[in-house]
Amino acid sequence: MNSIKNAVHGNDIVKVLKIRSFLFLMISEFFTQLAFNMQHFVLIFIIYELTQSNTAVSGVILSFTIPAILFSLISGVYVDRWNKKKVMFITNFIRGLFILPFLILNLHLGLIYVFTFFIAVTTQFFLPAEAAIIPLLVPRKLLTAANAVFSLGIYMTLLLGYILSGPVLLLFGQVNTVLILAAFFFVSAFFTSLIKLNVRDKTDDSDAEIASSVSYEVREIFSFMRKAKKVMHALVVLTVSQAVIFMFAVLGPGYMSKILGVEVESLSWILLAPAAIGMGLGGLLLGSYGRKLKHKFLSTVGFALSGIVFILLPLGDRVSSAGFVHSLNVYLPHVVDINILHIVVLLAFIVGFANSLVFIPSNATLQIETNEKMRGRIYGFLNALTGAVSFIPVIIAGGIADIIGVAGVMTGLGIILVFLSVMFYFFD
Repeated sequence: MNSIKNAVHGNDIVKVLKIRSFLFLMISEFFTQLAFNMQHFVLIFIIYELTQSNTAVSGVILSFTIPAILFSLISGVYVDRWNKKKVMFITNFIRGLFILPFLILNLHLGLIYVFTFFIAVTTQFFLPAEAAIIPLLVPRKLLTAANAVFSLGIYMTLLLGYILSGPVLLLFGQVNTVLILAAFFFVSAFFTSLIKLNVRDKTDDSDAEIASSVSYEVREIFSFMRKAKKVMHALVVLTVSQAVIFMFAVLGPGYMSKILGVEVESLSWILLAPAAIGMGLGGLLLGSYGRKLKHKFLSTVGFALSGIVFILLPLGDRVSSAGFVHSLNVYLPHVVDINILHIVVLLAFIVGFANSLVFIPSNATLQIETNEKMRGRIYGFLNALTGAVSFIPVIIAGGIADIIGVAGVMTGLGIILVFLSVMFYFFD
């Protein structure tokens, strides 16, 4: 009997991908996320080449993040009232249009910031719509599997965006690269138009009525979260998880150059790629068997694993030089020789796997524990929180690492994560 149940759970990912509208959503997600993630680094490359200024690059990063703080919560209120399919279609189309001004070579820096800001504002309406639409496409029992597939797609396109942005810009030039990104947004809008919702998802309220109720509905969301402990727990762990990702990104270049002594450009292959693969494996396992495990337990294990990895990462060179590693190499085939890079790749893989244990179940919790009228606002609030948290690694983490060293910050972060894993487990 157990083997039969396991087989059924193992087929959940196959089942959810057989839902045509969800499949169209994932195809749409692939193109829009790839375009959005490539756009970040393409603009960074363009601005740095234009100005040779790190401060100017920081400006474009803030142009990405400030709209999340200013508009996420309000956009969630509107998305709850609007047809989410239409929101996704329109926002993809608008982002495709807003990226076209970058076709102009040597565009004024101020205009680059302005159009980047507009794209980010539009994205604040897209994000809660994409997350809130999943329960409208798949049955409740397949939500964990759907979120696993969705998360896997996000992380794989994140990795592809990071890796491809530089080579594509170098190979095709600024004009053709911008045309490619715009085309990706338009293709995503097309596949969004093919989605068919299982339930009614529209409102007859006028924009004026919506606007008049914004303040009330913002207060309502805070009142709801005070009562819904599972939702509050999921929001907190997702926000902390996002902070860990930002810290990982900020500390990565310094870790590569100061501790590993390799080129910063190797970051994608040594840290990001293994982490994405770990996230992918975690998504596959949770999609198949995640319904058996409690979400709080999974997030606790995820934070504990991440904390242990961050403590071990600065010690990689010591571990690789330890006696047992040398002894192990003696018994391994001659072509296999374990060194620090192998250990770091393994640890990065574990970080990705650990993050899947936090990200996927917590998103499923938000979708299960919230109703259709509340879900968009919940995700809007989550985006506002993560936007605010992003300021910590962007502005502070690098400075602290310059003072006490990358290893010290990583070790401290690891200790904090282990402590948080215990605290979150007993959080009620």
